[in-house]
Amino acid sequence: MIMILGLVAGALLTSCQKNELKSGLSETGRGFSGNTYDYLKSKPGIFDSLLFVVDRLKLADVLKSDSVTLFAVTNTSFRLASDDLNAQRLRTGKKPIYLKDYRLDQLDSLMCRYILKGTFSSKKLSVLNGITVFAYKYGYELNAKATASSAMGQVGAGPSSIVYSSKNRTEFKANWSSAIAYSIDIPTRNGLVHVIDDKHFFGFGYYSKQPSTPFRDFAFRLPETFDIDSEPLEAEDYDNGGCGVAYHDTRSPCNEIDGRYWNDGGQYRTAEGVDLWGQPAAYNKGIFYRQGYRVAAMRTGEWTNYSIEVPADGNYEIKLHYSVQNSTGNPPAYCDLRLDWKLLARRVALPITGGKMDELKAGTFYLTKGTHYLTFCTMTSVPDLSFDAFVFKRVN
Repeated sequence: MIMILGLVAGALLTSCQKNELKSGLSETGRGFSGNTYDYLKSKPGIFDSLLFVVDRLKLADVLKSDSVTLFAVTNTSFRLASDDLNAQRLRTGKKPIYLKDYRLDQLDSLMCRYILKGTFSSKKLSVLNGITVFAYKYGYELNAKATASSAMGQVGAGPSSIVYSSKNRTEFKANWSSAIAYSIDIPTRNGLVHVIDDKHFFGFGYYSKQPSTPFRDFAFRLPETFDIDSEPLEAEDYDNGGCGVAYHDTRSPCNEIDGRYWNDGGQYRTAEGVDLWGQPAAYNKGIFYRQGYRVAAMRTGEWTNYSIEVPADGNYEIKLHYSVQNSTGNPPAYCDLRLDWKLLARRVALPITGGKMDELKAGTFYLTKGTHYLTFCTMTSVPDLSFDAFVFKRVN
């Protein structure tokens, strides 16, 4: 009998230890007399990065006085996201960045997804499909679902865990990004804390985005024959990959603030935030531009990325098909061209066209054989700057 009790006790201890060791904490259900912010401060070596972000975003008062549920992210989760981001930056020749360098609007949007107004206990979240919840700011949708493990042979009698998911603007669960909290239901003076497992990447993978890929499944191939213009590479055929990877649009911030995009024009690729308007067919300086779309209403800092294939080392002329309305009283229009994220042409002047499409030689550049990323980046905001296409020519 003693042996049986010992085995049962050992099994229970193992079950509890498993849940405690997942996050390095063992406080499920235990109360904390201070506020949520003080709870984080009471755990040095675990929540230092989270506190740094909360302080940087001026969210400390929220965790001190508002009634909130916090899905607390550990130092390890921040490190995983940072390491992954900087590995990508290293591959593209960029310097590493750290939490102090992250854009505040992006960081604020992401951090607020871990804070919910009101208290959401595991009991409240114990429904079949979980509960749709909303980020503390911006209205971003997430899902929280509690599940119970087994103890002493009884299903649902053991400690719970919570699956916390970013819905990524879809109801298809296969496309959700999820994290698990094992140390849960920790009451504080002003709310609840659930501690997310160390394996989670802060931001639900936002800082782990993969490079962009060609829109039409293959990179646009530049001409191999000398002195022959290519077909136009249409501006609307920017790469796949989404905001912050394939493009940046200032009215549709890459921090996906509210989970939706502002597509000014709304006529093509409407699930993304690049402003696309219809563009009639045109024949300009010996080149036929098919009917399609143009990237319009471009503002300073906006860019679109294109995968190109260079057939051989050599010099290539790059022309732009664009339009600029009269910019009296406004700054001149300029753009930058980048190749593999490095500056290729700086501040290319875009003369006024009176709103009509025109062709401009941006320059001749030595390109190496292989697949590259070519980026069109707007450097000034002027009335109705529109970009329609690239045209390439191999030259001696």
